[in-house]
Amino acid sequence: MLPRAAILATAIGELAIGDPFYGVFCFLALALTMVPAIHARSLDAGIPLELELVLLWLMLADMTLGNLFGLYVRVPWFDKALHLGNSVLIGAIGFLAIYVLHLTGRTRFHLWLAAVAILLVTLGIGAVWEIAEYAVDKLLGRRTQGSPGMSALDDTMIDLILDALGGVLGAILGSLYIRHSKRSRKRVEAFARAIESRDLERGSRR
Repeated sequence: MLPRAAILATAIGELAIGDPFYGVFCFLALALTMVPAIHARSLDAGIPLELELVLLWLMLADMTLGNLFGLYVRVPWFDKALHLGNSVLIGAIGFLAIYVLHLTGRTRFHLWLAAVAILLVTLGIGAVWEIAEYAVDKLLGRRTQGSPGMSALDDTMIDLILDALGGVLGAILGSLYIRHSKRSRKRVEAFARAIESRDLERGSRR
């Protein structure tokens, strides 16, 4: 609950200082962490706590450190570090999603196919993010594209390369994480059992 509360506090703080765009973004991140628990009808099932903490840190690094304290401008590599961190997180969550589908019997687990799927999804999300930055700059007059000493094109291409690298790293780390963390594996497996139980309930009603 504490990571979700911290993300909520960050969202309220962004709205309080007059930045609704990033405030809404924080609320969307909060919703992302809540979806698995709501779907499973249990706060003990869903995204492992460690991933929630990583998401919280990335949100705070972007909203508070990057924008409020200006590290995006002061530190040339700050934006790239966050891009890599975000894509690693997305890759890890992608692996967990495939793992849950495997546990529920909805798909067979093929390592190479899973890796390619995670890579494509991570790149796709990264591309959507770059399009969103372009749209925000054009429509709202912001300057989200480009980094200190780097053109907008170079910035975008390096970001996409980091997205691809992060997706691969996330898939590898997600696999190792599930293998070695019994507590997190039980949490994810509880989520899978909750989904199976709901599917059985719906099947019996029909």
